[in-house]
Amino acid sequence: MSTTPQATAAKSPLDAAQKIVAELQGMTADHQSLALKFAMETLGLQSPPAYPQPLHAPPPASRNLATPQTHSLGGHSTDIRSFTLLKEPKTDTQFAAVVAYFYQFEAPPDQRKDVIDRETMKHSARLANRKQPPDWRFTLQNARNAGYLESAGDGNYRLSPVGENLVAITLPGNATASVGKKKKSKRKTARKLVAKKAKRSE
Repeated sequence: MSTTPQATAAKSPLDAAQKIVAELQGMTADHQSLALKFAMETLGLQSPPAYPQPLHAPPPASRNLATPQTHSLGGHSTDIRSFTLLKEPKTDTQFAAVVAYFYQFEAPPDQRKDVIDRETMKHSARLANRKQPPDWRFTLQNARNAGYLESAGDGNYRLSPVGENLVAITLPGNATASVGKKKKSKRKTARKLVAKKAKRSE
């Protein structure tokens, strides 16, 4: 009985190597070396020459995985003056929210902090070239009453979700002005409806 050419064909070295690798996977490095040694002795093969390892192997390529700054704004600034100019707070209470946001998310890592106090406000106003009120404690309290800040005890305040949205989304711009525009538009709409009803009744 004759054999087919496929049966007598020599095995591919690559296929054989893949089978060897599959068998050795899951074993320790010592056991892998020992298995290869036994196989080479059984086949009567000489050990391959040992290639010297480089003294300083290059480190594996690492991806630059930058931490996503979900809170960092597009116009990132590393100083309070630039950040204040970017956000354009209209009132001292808005400025308090800007300061709290800056030191929590935008300041250099070694300057970041989760709470601010009147000394922080005083220092930030000086750097931002902003007029100093009589006492920043009252401003911080007003910012808390407005919902921009939350009390953290001992005269410290932290940024609230409302204050975070104010700085990240609303500013720059005058939120009060936008509300006033909405009220005016509603008044105009109401006047138009009254005028239409008056015409119909005539």
